[in-house]
Amino acid sequence: MNITILAIAREKAKFFCRVAEGWKNEHSVRFLTTRYNSYRYIKHKNFQVNMLQEFYRSDVDIEEFMKFKESAVLMERIANLLSPKRIDQQFALLCKGFKKYISRNEIVKFVIWNGSMLQGYTASKIADHFGISKLFFETGNLPNKLFVDPEGVNAASSLTDKDLSICSNYNEENLNNFLTEHKRKKEEMHLVPQAKKGKQLNYFTIWDSLYNLFAQHPILENDYTLFDKLKRMRFANKFSIDYDNTQYGNTDYILFPLQVSIDSQLIRNSDLTTQESIDYALNVAQEDNLALLIKPHPAEKNKNIITYICDLKKQHNNIYLTNQNTYQLIKHCKKLITINSTVGIEGLMYYKHVEVLGKALYKRYCEPDLTKPINKDIVNRFLYNYLFNILQHGSVYGCGKLTINLES
Repeated sequence: MNITILAIAREKAKFFCRVAEGWKNEHSVRFLTTRYNSYRYIKHKNFQVNMLQEFYRSDVDIEEFMKFKESAVLMERIANLLSPKRIDQQFALLCKGFKKYISRNEIVKFVIWNGSMLQGYTASKIADHFGISKLFFETGNLPNKLFVDPEGVNAASSLTDKDLSICSNYNEENLNNFLTEHKRKKEEMHLVPQAKKGKQLNYFTIWDSLYNLFAQHPILENDYTLFDKLKRMRFANKFSIDYDNTQYGNTDYILFPLQVSIDSQLIRNSDLTTQESIDYALNVAQEDNLALLIKPHPAEKNKNIITYICDLKKQHNNIYLTNQNTYQLIKHCKKLITINSTVGIEGLMYYKHVEVLGKALYKRYCEPDLTKPINKDIVNRFLYNYLFNILQHGSVYGCGKLTINLES
C-alpha cells in the first residue's frame, strides 16, 4: 500500500517516523511536510520526504476545491492566525500543492494528525475528492493511548453516531482494576502534555521562519514574523493568575476545567466561545446554588480569558479560580461542565454528573441533571469499550517503533 503521511510539526514528524517504522516493511511510506525542520528530521531518519512547496504550480486549477474553503480556513479565521488576504493565498498554495502532489504519486492512504487546522483539513478534503482513504491520529489523553480513526477525531470520527456502550467483551473486573490504578496515579500533581510543551523554547521555529523568509512560495500557519515568534517564546505565559486557596471538602461546587481558547475541537465542534461557556456555567451554578470552580488550561496564552473570569469574580461571590489537581477536583465536585474536552471522560470515571456544551464522542453517556441517577452500567460499558477496544497503544511523546493497525 502506498501511504503518504502529512507531518507538519517536528514533534509529529518524530511520532510519525515511529509509526512508519512499523509499516515500512509491508508498505511504501513517504512523508509530506511544509516545515523545513520537520523535513530535515524525516530525511535524517531515512524516509522519503518532500516539501509540499515543491509541488506548487500557479497554473493548477483549484475551482473544484472552493466549495470547502470556508470550512477549511475556519480555525485560522476565528483564531486570527492569518489575515483574510493571507488566508486566500495560503488556501490556494495548499490546494495547488496537494493536487499536483497527488497527480504525481499513486496514493492509497493519506495519514493526517487531527485534521482540524488548515493544512490537515485541506489535505483531507482533497483526498476525498480523489477517492483516497484517510487515517487520522490524535492523542488519547490517557497514558500511552492514541485515537486513530478513518474519518476524523472526536466529534468528527466514524464512531460519533454509534452506541459505544454495546461491548461484547466487557469485563467489569478489568475495568475496575484499570480505573483504580489510573485514578490513584492521576490524583497526584501533574501537567498535561500541552502545558509541558508550551514551556519549552522551540528553537526549530527559527529554522522554519528563516526558510519561509527566503522561500519563493512559503506556506505559513500564522502571520507572526520571526521577531513576533521570538517575543512570544520569551514572554509566553508571563502573566500571573491569583488562584483561590479552595479546599475540596469545604464547599459544594461545579467544576469547569477550561480548554485552550483556540482549541480546534472547541472552535469546530461547539457553538459557544470560552466566554459564553463561562457565562453558561455560572448561570447553572447559581440555579443549583453551588460554587463554580474554574480551572484555566495550563497552556492558555490568552490573558483576556483570565481577565474575563477575574471581572466576573468581582461581581459574583461563588466563582473561584483554581490550579489544583484536576482529578482531585473531579473527585470532590458535584458536577462537571466541559465544552468537549476529554476531561468529560475523566468525569465519567468518577460517575459524576457531566454536562457537555459542544459535540463530543462521549456526550450521550453523560447525565447533566443532578436530580437524575447516573446509569453506571452504561457508563462502565462505554469506558471499557473506549479504553480497551477503541484507543490504540502508543504515546506521542515516547520513543521506539509503534505498531498501529491501518484498518482502525
